[in-house]
Amino acid sequence: MTENSKKNETLMNDATQSFLVEDIIIDRFSPMYWRVDGPQTMSFAITDYENGFEVSFRSRATTDLVGVSWDSHDSKDHQFLAYETKYDYSGMVWDFDIELSPSMPVLNNETLTPTLTIQYTENDETKVAYVVLFNYANQPSSRTAHIQIDWDSVKAGFSATDSFPVSNIQRISFSGFTSSYNGHSTIPLAQAEDGYIRITNSVTTGVNAKLVLKRVSIAPHDYGICSSYDDHYDLNPKRIVSNMAALGYQGFVNHYCGMSKYPEMSWQSDIGKWQIPNTLTTNENVVNPCARKWHEHFAEALHDVGMQPIFGVSFEMYSLAANGFWAQRDWNNNLGKTGYEPPSYFFSMSDQSALAYLNKVFVEFADMMNIGGCDVFMQIGEPWWWYNQGSNLPCIYDYPTKLAFNADTGLYAPDLGTIYEAMNKTGTPYDEFKAWLRNKLGQTCRDIRSTVKAQYPSAQVCPLIFFPTIRTEIETLVTDINYPSEHYSYPNFDFIMTEAYDWILEARLNTAYQAVSTIPAQDLNYPENKVAYLAGFVPDETIAHVYGFDKTKPYRTPIWQRVFGDMSNNDSLELMKQFIWAYPQVMADSIVIDAAQLPNTFYVGNMPYTAITDDTPYPPEIYL
Repeated sequence: MTENSKKNETLMNDATQSFLVEDIIIDRFSPMYWRVDGPQTMSFAITDYENGFEVSFRSRATTDLVGVSWDSHDSKDHQFLAYETKYDYSGMVWDFDIELSPSMPVLNNETLTPTLTIQYTENDETKVAYVVLFNYANQPSSRTAHIQIDWDSVKAGFSATDSFPVSNIQRISFSGFTSSYNGHSTIPLAQAEDGYIRITNSVTTGVNAKLVLKRVSIAPHDYGICSSYDDHYDLNPKRIVSNMAALGYQGFVNHYCGMSKYPEMSWQSDIGKWQIPNTLTTNENVVNPCARKWHEHFAEALHDVGMQPIFGVSFEMYSLAANGFWAQRDWNNNLGKTGYEPPSYFFSMSDQSALAYLNKVFVEFADMMNIGGCDVFMQIGEPWWWYNQGSNLPCIYDYPTKLAFNADTGLYAPDLGTIYEAMNKTGTPYDEFKAWLRNKLGQTCRDIRSTVKAQYPSAQVCPLIFFPTIRTEIETLVTDINYPSEHYSYPNFDFIMTEAYDWILEARLNTAYQAVSTIPAQDLNYPENKVAYLAGFVPDETIAHVYGFDKTKPYRTPIWQRVFGDMSNNDSLELMKQFIWAYPQVMADSIVIDAAQLPNTFYVGNMPYTAITDDTPYPPEIYL
């Protein structure tokens, strides 16, 4: 990043606190602040390359096209870390070098011409212009060129004949696609095709060439932060780590590797579906190369600033390429699925192909951490037998599970009914089935730990346990079979990670305290320094109603007050780490932690708020 310090500093302070927000001058189009996005059939990643950036991508269908975008308004960063909003591009000249992969068409290809897409506003109407890059390239018939765009004279169209206004540009985007691209017909490619776009030596000159970048300076504190690949796969991992460090986070970072963006997949014409690989028979990689590159760069960036990631992998299987034969099912053979749209499913703990796949996911992400220079810390994320919430039927009847139960016990899996009815069904074979399910979950998790340690003997592996589904007021089947306490007990795992965000959202902080202070120690024998805790979260507007909050009301800050109050209650414990869930929420609400003001005060932007540490109800006006 090209930075020239401009010592225009703002000091936010009151009687007892201060933190510094500097104004730094950067070039417009600074490499770290581009982002990438595309259809679900593609994989892609944006990472540093020389003095610029590289977008690598994998196309699997003829319509696959990835957008590499600069936003004139920074909606991805904290208000004290964001670059200036500036829609006016007039009076500016932009020079840069571009390199396209051999799989992409040359710049002056007549039918698949690489362009720079300009989204602008004119007379309150959003419009699009396509700047054909070869018109401004020094080598128009090549894939490698120096390009100069003078925004006062630039024109769109193949022959550069179409003028458009440049004083209100919302976004500009490069497009990444291979020579097999056909925007009119979506057909799976016979083989996946990889490509890249590299932008280097970017220089802007003129009146609108520079932007002010806010850069807050926060003293290091003890709270940790969570990140999630599915939430910010579109960003340069260095951008994320830079922001974390600026906000005072240090030490462990809990990172969920997601479930929708990392899987490799291919089109299976015999069934007409995308499918994740059956690594048991093919030994193929299960993480696509773009996700692999992103996570290697993420681990390296964390290592460079002295942070240590914990990579979390869940039992979820994204529906687009899910293998239905590997999934948990209920008594009526319905797939166990989440309420997301599209949904995700859950790996069966009895299907050998599913288990081989899941174990390989853990090892491959451990490899990425190791390549990035970090020690291996892995989290088994919320392992459980699912139940379908519409029917309350447990998803414990996939065929491999029924076979395995019979093979182990000689008994047949009985119909337990709903998760509530199951509690009234006792005796043989009901009791045996419940105990077998509980043991199967625990042993599956321990086997994953053994697999990781076989590759990395010093690796640290933990389960993540969501206690609000286990310690419910009404005992159900899932509270029983999803808590294999004998298996989860120390030292069967190296540490434990707990969460209790439902209780925080219900203003039950006294109950939430048990998830850290009591249950891990009394039930599972973990020392305090082997207990990590995920605090939060603050649901966004799309799911606020699920928890009863009115998205049109100021519901977010009262939740933050209880999140910080919850962590404050745990501060007297010698925990391994407390983590805030998660990075996108911290960015969206501009959360600031001033170590000198902890544990009583935190900031939303420059506004101080007091942490609430007890069961004080939420304000009634924020509910639906």
